[in-house]
Formats: sequence, structure tokens, C-alpha cells
Amino acid sequence: MLDQRRFVLRHCEACRFSFVENHRTDYRNLYDQDYYTGKGADPLVHYIEEMGHPDRTVRYYEWQGIRTVQRHFFPEGCRWLDFGCGPGGLVKHASASGMDVTGFEEGWAAEYGRQHGIRIIDAEALEEHRGWYDFVTAIEVLEHIPEPLGALRKIRRSMRPGAVLFLTTGNARPWRRALLKWSYTQCPDVHVAFYEPETMEKCLLASGFTPGYLHSHPAYNDIIKYKILKNVGIQHRHRIIDALPWKLITRMVDGRYKVSAMPYGIAV
Repeated sequence: MLDQRRFVLRHCEACRFSFVENHRTDYRNLYDQDYYTGKGADPLVHYIEEMGHPDRTVRYYEWQGIRTVQRHFFPEGCRWLDFGCGPGGLVKHASASGMDVTGFEEGWAAEYGRQHGIRIIDAEALEEHRGWYDFVTAIEVLEHIPEPLGALRKIRRSMRPGAVLFLTTGNARPWRRALLKWSYTQCPDVHVAFYEPETMEKCLLASGFTPGYLHSHPAYNDIIKYKILKNVGIQHRHRIIDALPWKLITRMVDGRYKVSAMPYGIAV
């Protein structure tokens, strides 16, 4: 932890939502250059290197999985918003393949991304794009937000009816009896909200979405592959890594940690 305060974790038995009660609010200090280069609250993130070398780092697998999800819903293309895009690595990756992708971010990461030619809009511009987007991604974003309903409603306003929100965040359900041992809760400076699938379903319903599920969809093979490699400290791709039996590995990991059990949202 960067902050030496004693963080307080609360839990609601009714909705299964857990959250850091006394979360930090000095966001510009938290999400600065150090954070995005792996020198801040979460040493496992390397956003700047991933953005500069998209085909070399293991983040490539996650991006490929997300592209598979996008093609599943919109095989002929779509207007895509990456909400909480950081410096814009996914935006850059998807744009390179011809997709119409815009990022939303604020602070240091947004400024860095724009300086490097990434299309990133701010809160004012997002509000101007009401009902605009067909597909929105929020990749490992909601665990950073202390008031998820406000963020989800902001996302919903940007989407047309029938549009799809695909999100990823850790599933707290397998850790229900040992929440403080979960790696997600070990970064309380930045990870402040923790969801079970039922929790996220309630959040989506309260924000103008109908929940849907992609249980064990092939896209999760690449998404989970990235998560495994990240958590064991592997940053770069290698042909030996690709030679491993990933379908079997990711199926076993998903069976244990229920990554694909988290719902997506359909805008109503």
C-alpha cells in the first residue's frame, strides 16, 4: 500500500457488494505516471510499455479476446467506446485493425494518450455523445470506482438502445469466505469495489441495462490467458508460452475463479 492509513472494508450481505469505506480521493496522485508504468499502487500494470509495444507484451492476448467479443456482437463493425481507457492501448490496438474506437479517460493518462495520437475524450465530450455508441468496454475499471452506479449510468447515457456494455472485473464469489486473501483486495489504494455476479447484475439493472452472460465463451480463453500471465509476472510474449495447452488451462482457471460468470449489459 502507498497510503499508510488503515483501510476499512465493508460488506453488504443483501447484495454481496464489498467496498473500501475510507477510500482515497487524491486521484491525480494515485493515477500518475508512476501508476501507469508499474511503479505505483499496482506493480503488475505496465500500460505505457504495452501501448508502445502492443504485439510484444502479453496484454495483446486480452485485447484479442476483447476483439473476439466485439465481433461476436457486431461482426460488421460498430461505434466503440473504451470507458476508462488509461493511456489508450486498447483504443490504439483496435483502431489499427480499422475499428471506429474512442477512449474516455481523465488525468495524466488521458493527456499522455492524446499526446501520442490516441482519440480520447473527456467528461464534457462524453456527455455530448448521448445515445451514440453501439459497444462500450470497461476493462478492469469498476473496481477502481467507489460509486459504480454513477459510472454505469454515465456509460448508459452514451449508448443507444440495444447497445452492449462488456466489462471485466474480478469475481468476488470464489473469495466469499476469504476476501482479504484475494489479490484484488491487496491494493486498497486503487481497488475499492468488489463484485459477485449477482452484485453486478443488480448494478446493471439499476443503471438501465438488461444483464446477459457469455459463460465460457471462446473469447475468455485469451482474456484469462492474459490474467494468468500477468499474475505470475510474465510481461512478454514468447512462442513457448503459446505452445502451452491454453484451452485446457483457461477452462480449469475459469472453473475455479469464475471469470466468465460476470454479466455484460444490454442497454434498454
